[in-house]
Amino acid sequence: MSNEIINIMGQAQKLENFRCRRGGAPQVQIKSLEEKFKITLPESYKTFLEQYGFCLWCGDNVKGLIPLDEDYEYYEEDDVIRASEYYRKRYDNKDEYQSVPQHGLVINSYDGGGYYFLFSQESERAGEVGLFLTETYGQEESKFNTFTDFLSFLVTGTPDPELVDVDYDEIMDIIED
Repeated sequence: MSNEIINIMGQAQKLENFRCRRGGAPQVQIKSLEEKFKITLPESYKTFLEQYGFCLWCGDNVKGLIPLDEDYEYYEEDDVIRASEYYRKRYDNKDEYQSVPQHGLVINSYDGGGYYFLFSQESERAGEVGLFLTETYGQEESKFNTFTDFLSFLVTGTPDPELVDVDYDEIMDIIED
């Protein structure tokens, strides 16, 4: 698994304006993240955090753990803690939107409105990454079976995400209310 992440990230490093955390995130910061959200991260995402911390390039990113120093101030929006807290605050307890799942983290924002969510080991969907869209009122639209598949899709364009059934009747009920 770690070799797959390293291979994909080797390709990512060739992308325009690639940036990541020098030296990756320390174990203590990763453990603190898990404790804060009361979750256990999938091994593939832990490997990513340990090796790269977070990453971004022209056109995309994977949120992670940024250092708390002035060299990284510019990258605050790439922080997985801030993103997860933001989306929970924005969508939880709203009648018109489905709440953000509890077991996991927001690891990427979707430009069309929404977010990619990594399910933690406590979830029945451990390790999967789902795309939850604003236009479907917070319902999931597609998914990847693993974080590694999600990362590969961002960097190489493959594999394609698997479509998920959207409950359009529920959306119509929301619109009509």
